[in-house]
Amino acid sequence: MQPVLPPFWHPAFAHAFILDWDGVLAETHLDFSRIRNRYFQGRRVPLLEYARFLPEETRLELEKDIFDLEMHGADNAEPVPGAAELLDWLDNRGIPWAVVSRNCRDSIDLAARRTGIRLPRVVLSRDEEPVKPHPEALWKAARMLGVNSARCVMVGDFIYDHVGARRAGMRSLLVQRWEPSWVDWIDQACPTVVSLLEELDSPRPWVPWEYRDLARRKGTSWMESVWPLKVQIPTGSPDPASFAREAASLGVGHFLVEPGLALSVPRWEKSLALGREWLGQPLYESLEAYLAGRFPLAVVSEGVGGLDLPETGMEEALEEALA
Repeated sequence: MQPVLPPFWHPAFAHAFILDWDGVLAETHLDFSRIRNRYFQGRRVPLLEYARFLPEETRLELEKDIFDLEMHGADNAEPVPGAAELLDWLDNRGIPWAVVSRNCRDSIDLAARRTGIRLPRVVLSRDEEPVKPHPEALWKAARMLGVNSARCVMVGDFIYDHVGARRAGMRSLLVQRWEPSWVDWIDQACPTVVSLLEELDSPRPWVPWEYRDLARRKGTSWMESVWPLKVQIPTGSPDPASFAREAASLGVGHFLVEPGLALSVPRWEKSLALGREWLGQPLYESLEAYLAGRFPLAVVSEGVGGLDLPETGMEEALEEALA
């Protein structure tokens, strides 16, 4: 299998998979419209989160209605086509996987029995708070798998999966449905789990979400050319974080910081991006941590001799360097 290298990505090379349950592995055909109509006048609000605003007696009724609906759906659950094969694919390659769901654990266990879909060692339901889209739900799963969350991919069929993944710093893959308004939250979409399997068997470079606009504007050839360049962070820059972010948005993937530089008070005062916890710490570490949230593939290290770019007109300077 030919590896896919930065600035591109592919889930076949993820270190772990975090899978939603309902709609990805088991189909329970849950319809919450009646519950929304009864308790929230039909508004599409997150039921679990909004339950706490209800009087206690009403909240308990809501929780029972949700439980009953989930158990009924689980009792009639069907395996999602391709789900068993996806789990075989992961197990055959030694890739750990977990289930993280907003459903109750009883309904997950029942649906697993009805569908024959096996459950992994790590299963987090809504019985273990917090729930998606809170990032801690996904961070906890990654910790239990022993994998850095940045090396995980979240596979889900609903917006909460992808909001949670983005907050947790994970790659995000939408399957089994398409909703244009979710595009900003996902890295890629596959129409079905079966089509995801086909992609896993024949990986090709995918543009990650952070470079999607750049790829549309400048093309993937630009990305391939700019990525290997090592750019020097200007020693005298009053705001090195803004410099690094601008260069990273143009596809620069490697940054060098003069050895021994620390985040000084004057630099910190001019940089709204770097928190006070980085004061006095190595500058390259603070910049790498800053970029990780928005450009997780970028690398920052100590060194000299990198390409010098101006703080204004950076794109034009890169074009000249590549000419």
